[in-house]
Amino acid sequence: MNTSYIYSASRVATLSQELLSKTDIDRLLVAAPGQRLASALKETYLAPYLLQNKNEDMAEAIELTLIEAKNIISSIAPDSAQFSVLWVQYDIHNLRVLAKATVLGLPVEQLSEYFSERGAYQPATLAEYARDGALSNLYVGWQEAYTKAVELVAAGALDQVDSVFDVLVLSTMSAIAETAKDPFISVYTKAVIDMHNIKSSLRALKLADKIARPVHVSGGAISADRLRDIGEIHSVLEYLAPGHFTSALEQYQQDGHTTVLDARYDEYLIKLAHEASIDMFSAASIVAYYLHVRQSATNVRTIVVGLESGQSADVIRPNVRMSYVTN
Repeated sequence: MNTSYIYSASRVATLSQELLSKTDIDRLLVAAPGQRLASALKETYLAPYLLQNKNEDMAEAIELTLIEAKNIISSIAPDSAQFSVLWVQYDIHNLRVLAKATVLGLPVEQLSEYFSERGAYQPATLAEYARDGALSNLYVGWQEAYTKAVELVAAGALDQVDSVFDVLVLSTMSAIAETAKDPFISVYTKAVIDMHNIKSSLRALKLADKIARPVHVSGGAISADRLRDIGEIHSVLEYLAPGHFTSALEQYQQDGHTTVLDARYDEYLIKLAHEASIDMFSAASIVAYYLHVRQSATNVRTIVVGLESGQSADVIRPNVRMSYVTN
């Protein structure tokens, strides 16, 4: 057993109690857009982050919470490299921005508003590696994928560009998990890959003959031949969490949007992490903390955007992630 996890597990358990609470969510949902909503935000965990930027910008404050969470984990985790499965998507988001900007001839200096600071590498570092054709020195396959993406951007096939990078996120996560050899990191990664494959199958079924076939990524726990129709997908989701996804799948079949399904799957991931974090000698408690930070950020965005667009609390509430939100 890795006793070095005892301190980090205790630390993140304390930090989690400081995040968005159920009371905070209820208060935000009834706040009127404008000054009252801004005041309600200042009564949440976001208060110190809002004060760090002169315009009290919510998006910037949320970004700061996620960057801070990443930095905390990197500083306290016994093996911080394996937790790259949590933020490698942001590095690849930055590569996506670079690929599109490269074709347009835009310099890195003009792209700061499009980059995320949540990744393991600074955007300027990624740009340097990309320019030198050396991205695969960071992770195997990155340069090949980036080069292919640039070619697709130049050809105007932007939908295929996104697919290249989506697959790259998951294949990189799988490689990190395999190297880490931590049981929960592996479980988490497989669950993320499974959700991608489920959503890809749902999209293919919805669009029927408008796309060739779903894009499935290897490395998950669920084989592609179990995702051939709605009935099979429902059975798989019932196996993962009985009753948890039923209404979300029905909602998807009605409107073709995965918003509610994404919310339920985020809750499912937190449930997995929470249950595994009982073992204080594993990485699960740290993953649970980061997911909790990310869930709090998503809840704030969902509520604020919904209220400012004129939605009622009853419409917004089903999209709020409530699993393991503190009271």
